[in-house]
Amino acid sequence: MKNNCRLVLASQSPRRFDLLTQMGFSFDVAPADIDETPKRDEGAEAYVGRLARTKAQVGWHVGQLNLGADTIVVKDGALLGKPENRAHCIQMLQQLSGSSHQVFTGVALFDGAETYSVVVTSTVYLRSIGVDEIGQYWETGEPQDKAGAYALQGLGGIFVQRVEGSYSNVIGLPMLETEDLLNQAGFPTWDERRNG
Repeated sequence: MKNNCRLVLASQSPRRFDLLTQMGFSFDVAPADIDETPKRDEGAEAYVGRLARTKAQVGWHVGQLNLGADTIVVKDGALLGKPENRAHCIQMLQQLSGSSHQVFTGVALFDGAETYSVVVTSTVYLRSIGVDEIGQYWETGEPQDKAGAYALQGLGGIFVQRVEGSYSNVIGLPMLETEDLLNQAGFPTWDERRNG
């Protein structure tokens, strides 16, 4: 068991911080600064998996178990990251409006010797969203650092009709699969943390 390892979240995402806290963890935060440019012809699953593993590995130090994660929204094969500006946000949400899309999250753990990783996919259905409504949503500031330009757990939840698959995956960290990875890595399970 890695009871003596310190769990480190290699991400500055407040959503991942909240989800990991919700899971009962005490952890440090050390965001990984890496190049997130997709490689040529790299699909969503390969892309988020690669970034999650890289984030987990780059800042590792002895005594740590690093957790890296990355999330991307995919519509008709196109990778939709964070919007660059208001016009880009409008373009993205018009593309997603009234239809379904996929959200891929890669999660990886690195203990200095082994890397444990998984990619989780959810399908999200959005209602139709008007251009004026998207413009007003942009002005709230919420979509500006969100893949796909919306936040399921925030105001953007008003656009979501339903989610097929993991809800927490869409937010940025699939809780069930993350717990499974931690178990594989020999990190204390939730009941051990609770009773520890």
